Amino acid sequence: MRPNGDTRRIRSGAAPISAVPFLDRERESRRIEDALRKRESLVISGPAGIGKTFLFQSVMKRLRGGFSSPFLYLPTFKDLQDLLRKLLQAVYEAKNPSLRKELHAHGFTGRSFDTWLKSLSSSRLKGTLYRAVESSEYCVVLDHVPPLTRPIAKVIKELFWMRNTPVYLLMRDDWEYGIVQLIHFFYWSEHQWLSLAPLPAQFAHELLEHCIASLGLGRFDLEDFREEVLELSKCVPGAIAQMCALAADPRYQYGSRIKTKLVHIDYLMSRQHLKPFEQNEGSEFGAYGNGRA
Repeated sequence: MRPNGDTRRIRSGAAPISAVPFLDRERESRRIEDALRKRESLVISGPAGIGKTFLFQSVMKRLRGGFSSPFLYLPTFKDLQDLLRKLLQAVYEAKNPSLRKELHAHGFTGRSFDTWLKSLSSSRLKGTLYRAVESSEYCVVLDHVPPLTRPIAKVIKELFWMRNTPVYLLMRDDWEYGIVQLIHFFYWSEHQWLSLAPLPAQFAHELLEHCIASLGLGRFDLEDFREEVLELSKCVPGAIAQMCALAADPRYQYGSRIKTKLVHIDYLMSRQHLKPFEQNEGSEFGAYGNGRA
């Protein structure tokens, strides 16, 4: 896919890349759009930096206004109670009549909503959420999904099977997630699993050249830099963009050259800080692997 006007910001210690083109994702975009139109739940998986969030949000943006069902989008959550509270917060902000009626019946106003949420047990949170989603149609989008515990997976399963609420999970496909076992737990078919692969070499090179031009890196000797970035990034778009953003920082420059190995090390270090959930020992799906062997 050629650049189509979709852009995103890249933040790092270096200057930001103002626009990253959306490349080679027509098939995946059509699959997500089809699932959204059919209200069919879907797992979107792939390694860190592959562009799961960017892809899904691009499709949502393109289809905005074409759906009557509001999206309940959670950028992340850490445990069962956090998931339930954030979903209820999203439902409340969507002005769900059932939830607001229940809130008023308990003598709470909008200002005391947080206090009310914190006073509820997990079972009451679940009951309140289920009643709310049954009164209106929603699409639930759970991004940066941590390794799932069985209680969390049961809530997700309840939403789409018993409450007719499609759920879209954006999650890493590392072995610890056990995505195949997760799909079997949900009684989904593998058709409901979309795995994002790295970019083909042609598009990875195109993205790299775009980042080099955007960041003004063309003044450096980049012969080795280009080859090393493509090799070290494994053609993962987020890795290419963020390594280029780091390379624009003078700390990674030496004369006319860029210290690519140091850029890569610091990129990997930055990824570690963005993965707070990987050590979640409560995962009950992690021991199974990804089932692809």
